[in-house]
Amino acid sequence: MKKITILNWVLKILAIPINECLRYNMSNEALTLKYKDSVFGNYSPYIMLAIIALLIIALLNIQKGLQGFIKDGYFNFKSSERFKISGYLLLILSITMLMISFLAIEQASEIEILSDIIINLLLIAIGIGLLAFSDVIKKGNVLKTENDLTV
Repeated sequence: MKKITILNWVLKILAIPINECLRYNMSNEALTLKYKDSVFGNYSPYIMLAIIALLIIALLNIQKGLQGFIKDGYFNFKSSERFKISGYLLLILSITMLMISFLAIEQASEIEILSDIIINLLLIAIGIGLLAFSDVIKKGNVLKTENDLTV
C-alpha cells in the first residue's frame, strides 16, 4: 500500500505542468514559422495540445484509480473503470501518434522516427496492460464479494 501511495503522489505532482500547458501561447510567430512545413501546418500546435490533453486525462484517471485503491481497498469497481478508461485513452493516443509519425516519415530523421515508434509501442503495451489489470481487479472484486457472502 505504501508504494501505491507514493505512486499516487507522484502522479499528483505530475499534474503541475497542466498549468503550463493551459497557458501555452498559440499565437506566437515563432511557432507559426516552426510548424509551417510540418504535416498539419499551422494546426500542429493544436493537435499537439489535444494529444497532451489525452495524456493528462489518462494520467489523471490512473491517479484516481490509485486513489480508489487507497480509499476502498484493492478490489473495487471504481478503480477498475478508471484503469479501463486510461488503457483505452493510452491506446488511442499511441495509435494516433504512430499515424502522425508515419505521415511525417519524409520530414523526420530515421532516429526520430525509430524513437517515436518505440515510445508509441511502449504506450500500446502500457495501455493493454492497464486493460488487463482492470479485468483482474474486476474479477478480484467478484471473488471477494462471493467470499464475503459465504462467510
